[in-house]
Amino acid sequence: MKRFLLLAVVLAASLILGSCAQEKTVWEPAVEQSTFTEMDQALPGVREAMMDLDETINKRISSKRYKEEALGQFKMVTDFVDILQFYYLPILNARAHIARAYREIDQGMYSEASDDIRKAVDNINKAALKSTEGTKTGFDVVKEGLMQVSQISDQTSDASKTRLANAAKQLNMLIEKIKPVIIMTEEGESLVDGQIAP
Repeated sequence: MKRFLLLAVVLAASLILGSCAQEKTVWEPAVEQSTFTEMDQALPGVREAMMDLDETINKRISSKRYKEEALGQFKMVTDFVDILQFYYLPILNARAHIARAYREIDQGMYSEASDDIRKAVDNINKAALKSTEGTKTGFDVVKEGLMQVSQISDQTSDASKTRLANAAKQLNMLIEKIKPVIIMTEEGESLVDGQIAP
């Protein structure tokens, strides 16, 4: 009887412990489609509409005062679209790719993680291309952090995740510190400059 009771207790304990064990999370790729390519694709249409508006303002408003006000407001909108396209969207897309790579490493999906890290670097490069020297420096630091995540394997997965987390923190610090504004070069190119937020 004691032997049966002991066997029953051991069996019950093993069932309880087995039910408490954590299962590995099932990978759901659709949940990870978290980039902003749709917004990227919509921006050329927005720019075309803004060019039409600029033409309309210049042709139809005869009062000099109203025309200057309208053109000033139009410039604010175009600057915002430039900041959105050249600064925020690449940063948001880079952040999304970093987050996906982090989860992919956790799942042992190392080639997918490497691909997402490469896409994050591409987005950082995209933002850096339209940056002044002041803002470009911050992107270079983030890019360097991402490039340190190279050959990912079971042995390097923890270190790779730590490096990705550090790159994400550097990216977050960059966007928290900089209040982006648009400046024009002598050639008429729009660049994103940064003013340190108070």
